[in-house]
Amino acid sequence: MPDYYQILDIQRDASIEDIKKAYRKKAVQYHPDKNPGDEVSSNKFKKVSEAYETLSDEKKRKIYDQFGEEGLKGAGMGGGGHAGFSSMEEALRTFMGAFGGNASTSGGGSIFDSFFGGEGGSGSFAQQGMSKKIQINISFEEAAKGVTKEAIITSNVNCESCNGSGAKSQNDIKTCSTCSGSGHLQQTRGFFSMTTTCPHCHGSGTMIAKACPTCQGNGKTKKKQTVKIQLPAGVDSGMRLKMSGYGDAGDGGGPPGDLYVYVTVKPHNIFKRENDDVVLDVPISFTEATLGTKKDIPTIYGTSYRLTIPDGTQSGKVLRIKEQGLPNVYGKGKGDMRINIIVETPIHLSTEQKQILEQFSKTENGNNSPQSKSFFEKLKSFF
Repeated sequence: MPDYYQILDIQRDASIEDIKKAYRKKAVQYHPDKNPGDEVSSNKFKKVSEAYETLSDEKKRKIYDQFGEEGLKGAGMGGGGHAGFSSMEEALRTFMGAFGGNASTSGGGSIFDSFFGGEGGSGSFAQQGMSKKIQINISFEEAAKGVTKEAIITSNVNCESCNGSGAKSQNDIKTCSTCSGSGHLQQTRGFFSMTTTCPHCHGSGTMIAKACPTCQGNGKTKKKQTVKIQLPAGVDSGMRLKMSGYGDAGDGGGPPGDLYVYVTVKPHNIFKRENDDVVLDVPISFTEATLGTKKDIPTIYGTSYRLTIPDGTQSGKVLRIKEQGLPNVYGKGKGDMRINIIVETPIHLSTEQKQILEQFSKTENGNNSPQSKSFFEKLKSFF
């Protein structure tokens, strides 16, 4: 037979608050939302819920302490008094009751999206504030070097007049008379115990007699602030920067939300980016490709690099300048600068130029155009 006190890791003389605190800790640990598909955790969740259902009820606890689990069966107790929760729904109902009805996942997200408090009363809870997002556009050069940008955001902050309580003074915060400060209402129908959030205090356990005149009882006011956003060198379009604590103020003493900064890097008119490499297309003339040449190549850092293009360079040849690319945003070195050589075919030739090329063509042999020679030799196999 399981010992409910051992299941919750508490002493036999534990208070109701100690029992609730121990249950909340274990219930969150083994909750199915946090352990999807884990049958072992699901069974432990049922067990700790069963133990809490019994020990949190004064009448059931007395019977259990004197006669054990069998005594609960003999007394006709339902809920945690039977041999075990037969379904997850029963365990979840107990879980909802222990958290003042705020544990429902019907709001569009898991309960673990919020932090549960409750130390100050069974109906109180702490919840992180809403997060915000903004879009920042930067130039290609700013992405390469890193940049600090400023943005103006409007957030909900705790009212300075009431310190976020929503009341004119601390004396104007009263215990909710409907739920007696618990934050929830409990109804027992036969073997079932239903717990719902108190409709008057919305789970807080308190009511405001006189509202703060500054925030009209909301507890929050809107505030504009200028935020400095440091974007690291190597940042790229589509990346997201998280700035903790720059979102809306939390509820019930919860932490503020975060600010998410989405980055867009404007295209450059000559440079392109591929991962951490900077790519530059460099057109050269037919004679430069044939005889070789030197070119001053600009870099994204405002400097230039003297690039040697060897004689006989073919169109599509890629030359590299080491570590002249973008810094890796995670600190893993720098990329290279890749030079794509594009050999231009001359156009608008003069009569003299045509004559020179015609004379040159008479002197050509297979060694001058090895790729062409190889290609046509392969074609012979088809005939």
